[in-house]
Amino acid sequence: MRRRATRPNVFRGLKRFGVYSTDWKFILIPTAIAYLVPFVLGLWVGYVPLGFPAGLLVFLTLLGTFNYLRLSKPRYWLSQKFDAEIDRWATIRPPLRSEIEPSLWTTPTRK
Repeated sequence: MRRRATRPNVFRGLKRFGVYSTDWKFILIPTAIAYLVPFVLGLWVGYVPLGFPAGLLVFLTLLGTFNYLRLSKPRYWLSQKFDAEIDRWATIRPPLRSEIEPSLWTTPTRK
């Protein structure tokens, strides 16, 4: 069997409009909220529903922000910041229940 050429970039992240596919959830969810909430509340400016310009403004702002952050931050920077915020920026974690069991860390007495 002959060797075939491999693609060196097969495991690289997919970027659309300069944003990796893992970061799109942080753009699309706030955009959907900014678009749908004015429709639910019935907010209009003249004959234009407020959801259209608000959704477009939020989308463009977040797209620009993520492109700017992508230039200066590592790849999973935002998700790691959210994880650290959830853990309250703890430097160490509390022991797990399985680590508290005394039978795991005590040694039996010798005869």
